[in-house]
Amino acid sequence: MDERVQRIQRILDCSEAIIQKTTTGRDRAWLSVELTMPQLKTLICVRKTNGATSGQIANNLGVALSTITGIVDRLAEQGLVSRHEDPRDRRITRVLPTPRGQQLVDGLLQVRNEAITTILSRLTSEQLQTVETAFQYLTEAIDQITSERKNEEAVA
Repeated sequence: MDERVQRIQRILDCSEAIIQKTTTGRDRAWLSVELTMPQLKTLICVRKTNGATSGQIANNLGVALSTITGIVDRLAEQGLVSRHEDPRDRRITRVLPTPRGQQLVDGLLQVRNEAITTILSRLTSEQLQTVETAFQYLTEAIDQITSERKNEEAVA
């Protein structure tokens, strides 16, 4: 097996170990949420985009508009999101998190961020720099892949 392939496998193994070791502490908060995974992903997207249209949300999540419409309907029924007419263009409807939806997402993300901060605080400054650089490389690679996919979709 080539060295590059072996290195990638070790990274995958470490990634899996990190996920397994860090999820147990957060499980209570995340498991107490009575949403499906698509609903949770949509709610997080709505919270982060704060005022996106259903089409924009569907595009961000890579799903069909009809799928998002149904998910947003169910989230609205639960009081987690609401739809509002765009004041500049009444043909556009924006999806916004309700205070309850904001609180739910913010609480879950806070639990995650606290867990990550606890782990990172154990590293030396040099180790943190290495992790930061690695994450910058990963972000750049993800951006390249995203850009390539958008270009392929535009051509197709």
